[in-house]
Amino acid sequence: MSESNQHIQLDWFRLLVSLPIILGLLYFGRDFLIPLAISALLFILTIALVDKIQSVKLGKWSPPLWLANVLSAGIVVSGLLAAGTFVSNQSGEFSEAAPRYSERLNSFLIQAQETLGSEPVNAAKKALEGVDFAGIVAQVANQAGGILSTLFLVLLYLAFFLGEKHDFAAKIPKLASSEKGAEQLRRMLEAINEAVKQYMWINAATSAMSAAVAYIVLSVLGVDFAATLAFIVFLAGFIPNIGAFIGICLPAAVALLQFDTLTPFLCVLIFYGGADQFIANVIQPKMQGKSLNLSTFVVLVGLTFWTTMWGGVGAFLAVPLMVVSLIICSEVPGLKSFAILMSGDGELFQTQNEEN
Repeated sequence: MSESNQHIQLDWFRLLVSLPIILGLLYFGRDFLIPLAISALLFILTIALVDKIQSVKLGKWSPPLWLANVLSAGIVVSGLLAAGTFVSNQSGEFSEAAPRYSERLNSFLIQAQETLGSEPVNAAKKALEGVDFAGIVAQVANQAGGILSTLFLVLLYLAFFLGEKHDFAAKIPKLASSEKGAEQLRRMLEAINEAVKQYMWINAATSAMSAAVAYIVLSVLGVDFAATLAFIVFLAGFIPNIGAFIGICLPAAVALLQFDTLTPFLCVLIFYGGADQFIANVIQPKMQGKSLNLSTFVVLVGLTFWTTMWGGVGAFLAVPLMVVSLIICSEVPGLKSFAILMSGDGELFQTQNEEN
């Protein structure tokens, strides 16, 4: 048996032994790992903002590195604090609005019965009669409070990430047992950083555009919780495949339940929905450039897996975590087959580097 085949068999054996342990750690250690993963993504987003700020030219002057670091960190931290303030201020209003929305839903079902007949409406009533809307809203508010309680920990991790980024870069060559291994590790971490940085920057920019449009449209129409809904739209922009659906349907549903006419509901669908589709199908592809090269089917599977493991936060983190998995698998000989299956076209970044 050749040495390469022995290495491949050894990698497969290690994978089979370690996989149950890794899955257990991911699930039972989620309270510890989720803030750490969010902090790592925010750290990469901060680095992306540093690059964008330094690329700004005012004549012959461009912002120095220290100023770019301060501005980017300030933008990220301010965004986190603003989001926490919005959710905290409106969490109590959710519970107060729930009975009103429930009453409006019953009225909507009565109107629908006159148009559609009694059978479909009775089926809908039967499906909804056991749903405690007030309880659901209260539960969502409590979960929001739980997320807010981790905000300080996330900011603390982020501060240490930013403070030790240069020291960490110096440690990379020392983590490997040989120069070849150090180069492979450096190249792998660099690829992870570039891919995730590109994803975070593009999605943050386009999601912020969608959130701004949503806030303007909802505020003009007088829809409840405009700021919170806009924040949800921003977060939904990071969720693959179903994020756009959530971002449009949730504000539209609130408008439908809040008002007695369909005009606000239709305005949300037309003005915000149209703008969101323009951003997703015109602006984002122009910004995207090089694709992350992930299979659409694998993205769906990964979304399901990470949502099962870490809930809604897992859906938010699914794509970056799959990018990291793809790059790591492409560097491990025994796992390259997984990397090929995960990729969109079967081409791996390692092969491209070797060819260059």
